[in-house]
Amino acid sequence: MTLAVDARWMVGQYRGMGHYAHALLEPVAAEVLALLPENYPEARYPTVRAGAGFFPYWEQVVLPKLCADHAVSKLLCPYNTAPLRLPSSVELTLVVHDLIYLEPWSRLPPSVSVYQTLGRIYRRLVVPRAVRGAARLVTVSEFTRNQLVEKFSISGQRVHVIPNSLDDAWYAESPLAAASRKPYVLTVAGEAPSKNLSALIRAFSLFRRMGGKSVADCTLRVAGVKPSYQHHFRRVADVAGVAACVVFEPFLDEEALRQIYREARLFVMPSLYEGFGIPLLEAMASGTPVVCSNTTSLPEVIGDAGWLFDPRDIEDMAATLHSAWTDQQGKSERAALGLARAQRYRRSAVAQDIAAFWSAS
Repeated sequence: MTLAVDARWMVGQYRGMGHYAHALLEPVAAEVLALLPENYPEARYPTVRAGAGFFPYWEQVVLPKLCADHAVSKLLCPYNTAPLRLPSSVELTLVVHDLIYLEPWSRLPPSVSVYQTLGRIYRRLVVPRAVRGAARLVTVSEFTRNQLVEKFSISGQRVHVIPNSLDDAWYAESPLAAASRKPYVLTVAGEAPSKNLSALIRAFSLFRRMGGKSVADCTLRVAGVKPSYQHHFRRVADVAGVAACVVFEPFLDEEALRQIYREARLFVMPSLYEGFGIPLLEAMASGTPVVCSNTTSLPEVIGDAGWLFDPRDIEDMAATLHSAWTDQQGKSERAALGLARAQRYRRSAVAQDIAAFWSAS
């Protein structure tokens, strides 16, 4: 048996889906063959590289040919999409992280990033057929599992839920005391419309007006937005009158990211749609109290460990931020609940689910 993986997002500076793919492959790492375009760096597994990196062409044309040339019997595609025509001898395991791209354009408009919008169109075309053609499906939450069953009329038994997890390093240090934290609200977002960052900036402006002197030193720190798109959100902050209070972070390595979580007084996730919500997990593991949307997978992840708001209601978002910011006892209690809840998502805990998945394959 040759187990191959589309490793494009598992090399270089990778985040969520890359970490997930590495964790999923850990029990079978000795059997893995990484498949990559020619211009990509070496993976941590034995690697075969061929073809240009243009995404749809490589996935639909080059990747199937690599599978045929190297006698691949099982292919893991861990980023929602997959080749629609594979050799008949290849069994496809597809990881579906979310179905955001299937949302109507009226509810989720195009991104400020043309690349993201084109990627959304591609996924709308490919994912339904890839889901129906996969031998096995993996997803990250019960919410997304239920969506797959409902949208594609497939059996729930075909869909294995293996949640996202964090390396044990996230749990190594004790959380900082409230007095040692800095006066900022942190969000880890991005430029995609589903992240709802413009609404958060407007809500933060209203929050500052609500709080008056009690929030005079509070800033909103934003991580995850690529530098080339930050100007769009800076304009939103300028119009909202909070340009001086919204700070956009550069790319942060994992150590710096853990530190910025640890020092925050509050974490907010205003997403309109998530398949899981890794930043919530990172905040809870850091002992940082959490405020988030009451939609899609986020209540499943947070449980009773934080405050919830309607992400389409800026006044509700601002009021919830204000309630959380000023509730010292509530922040302490919910941070403790979040830290306890985050234990179930430790890499070492989720490894049991992963091992069981491969044992059954």
